Amino acid sequence: MSILSRRRFLVLGLGCACGCLLPAPLLAASKTPKNYYAENRDRLLAAFADTCTGARALMADRLGARGAADACAEARVLFARLLSGMPDVGGAANRNQPFLEAAGQLTTLHLVLSRRGFSGRDTGRLYYDLNAQSLAQAPAEQLQARGAALFSAANRAALAAWAEQTQKRRYPGDWVATFVPGNGAAFDLGYDYTECGALKYFRDNGAEDVAPYFCINDFLSSKAMGTGLFRKGTLASGADRCDFRYKQGGPVTQDWDTEAPTKFA
Repeated sequence: MSILSRRRFLVLGLGCACGCLLPAPLLAASKTPKNYYAENRDRLLAAFADTCTGARALMADRLGARGAADACAEARVLFARLLSGMPDVGGAANRNQPFLEAAGQLTTLHLVLSRRGFSGRDTGRLYYDLNAQSLAQAPAEQLQARGAALFSAANRAALAAWAEQTQKRRYPGDWVATFVPGNGAAFDLGYDYTECGALKYFRDNGAEDVAPYFCINDFLSSKAMGTGLFRKGTLASGADRCDFRYKQGGPVTQDWDTEAPTKFA
């Protein structure tokens, strides 16, 4: 497979699911584009085109070269259509905006591939493998630096402020989070999601069966960044919350093999 582009690395690597992305500063509402998706349409379409380039190589094993090319062409048309209807969650002012965009990409792939016999598990694995390849080709020192920044005092304060903002439920399609200060022993910082914007999007677009696999990508990025993520459950897999806990430099023992739920296959 050819080396992944920098654009797709940024989409699938640093923000590949729902964790390990540093909170953006809280921006004034007036600075948020009136239509984020229209303002960023060309960039988002180009990012998905790059994702399709990688996905095409993985699809070919099952669909053949022509079948994979046809699936990607269909996916690009569908993504362009879905893009205009993606929910407003505050645009660039929301730390989780990239995760919603990633959910849009995975939803599109799954809707197209399900018509070709792929289960949610199949599409989820394809997406997981894309992320693994992307992270493997990224500069390790860059990833480690981003991981270390997660634990800074400034980031902790920003994360707590962001979580507090989500409690206002300004955007129906957004996440709702609670910041959990670390105890310095079992974990250094954490947060809980009681509502997940990605899961809402999957459900609203008929792709809920792929949602549990989307979450597993968090462990890929955490391992690459040295942030020591561990988690007992997710909303997508039926838990009452997504409990993210991070231990700087800690081992990441969860991955596809430990987390992929067979009941959703």
